[in-house]
Amino acid sequence: MRILVAGAGPGGSLAAVLLARGGHEVLLVDRSDFPRDKACGDVVGPRALAVLTQVGIELPEDAHHIGSMVLGYKGRQITLPARPGLGHKGYGITMRRRDFDDLLHQRALDEGARSVTGVVSKIARSGKRLRASIGDGIEEFDVVVGADGANSTVAKSMGLVDSKRVLLGFALRRHVLGTTLADRVDLFLDPGDDAVPGYGWVFDQGDGRLNLGVGVGVGADRARAKGVRSRLDAYQDQLVSSGAITVMGEPSEMGGWLKMGLVGGRVATDGVYLVGDAAGLVNPLQGEGIAAALASAVLCASVVIRHGADGAAIYRGEIDAHFSAFLSTGYLAQHLALSHPLAARLAMSGLIRAGMSSRVASAWGLFWNDLTEYSGPQPGSLAASLALTIGKRIAGPVVGVASWSR
Repeated sequence: MRILVAGAGPGGSLAAVLLARGGHEVLLVDRSDFPRDKACGDVVGPRALAVLTQVGIELPEDAHHIGSMVLGYKGRQITLPARPGLGHKGYGITMRRRDFDDLLHQRALDEGARSVTGVVSKIARSGKRLRASIGDGIEEFDVVVGADGANSTVAKSMGLVDSKRVLLGFALRRHVLGTTLADRVDLFLDPGDDAVPGYGWVFDQGDGRLNLGVGVGVGADRARAKGVRSRLDAYQDQLVSSGAITVMGEPSEMGGWLKMGLVGGRVATDGVYLVGDAAGLVNPLQGEGIAAALASAVLCASVVIRHGADGAAIYRGEIDAHFSAFLSTGYLAQHLALSHPLAARLAMSGLIRAGMSSRVASAWGLFWNDLTEYSGPQPGSLAASLALTIGKRIAGPVVGVASWSR
């Protein structure tokens, strides 16, 4: 088969690795030359590392580890512990997206994929094949994998996204010289007509630099992302004044859109498969998308290798089985925070107080980081599993979980 992979982020490059390894002709297209940077927290978490290990890709052994972290809200904070689970080591690593994406992109080339710098501007059907406009040219393929992010051209061209229903977020990050007392995430649920739910983060890069950022949830209204830079400035000032971080020198800054919660679209149609952000697989609670991008790439490659252009229904079922329980619950939580901010603030205040208990904090960490089904027996795992089960039962009828994959 001749396969186009549009987008060479983690999901696209890993899909290209596995499809090329399976003997197919793979064209990997990205709008930028490599190496190139992306807006991200620069954390490759425990689930992502586990997926890479399963497919035979190891990251640098000397990478900076990231494990337990502080979660703060309105002056209170708890520590979310990190422990090994089923098939993962319980910690992630910090690795700049410039380096991480370049490593996976190069691995795809090593496996035999061909790389082209250009923009995939349109996908259309041509009999039983798919015609792609790439730069100034047009080429035909048997299968197209859309790994082209939250604003996916592949998804739009094939009618796989409903722009009025998507759950969008916007994140702005800074790389800056500095130190931090702890890796941390702080929640924002501020009152006010223009306020939107969000979070700030600080992750130590292990080399004297910090990744400092802010993400906000905006639903389908992109205009609600205005003011993110001001919020990041205020967050940085707050951390500096409290002594939580020190900052030196001028930062480098980059922003990007997120598509979260697996809602507002379908993940596949005949011959076309979406992975990662393009499929809306970003964690709605804390904006992490690398693990889901890699996991969906593995599922996609497996289905394509076995079924070619005819595996759309199977892939939709696989995505539903692997992701919908957590993402539906996360979607509902963010939807409620957007539509009922007072209730969200009261609920978060109660959760933070409850999180002073180490067992509750452990359950929260498992659920928050989508590790519930991969934890094994450990403190808080039963509570996290119960929360996941209840969340899906409530969220299903409300947000139409079943419709996502049908």
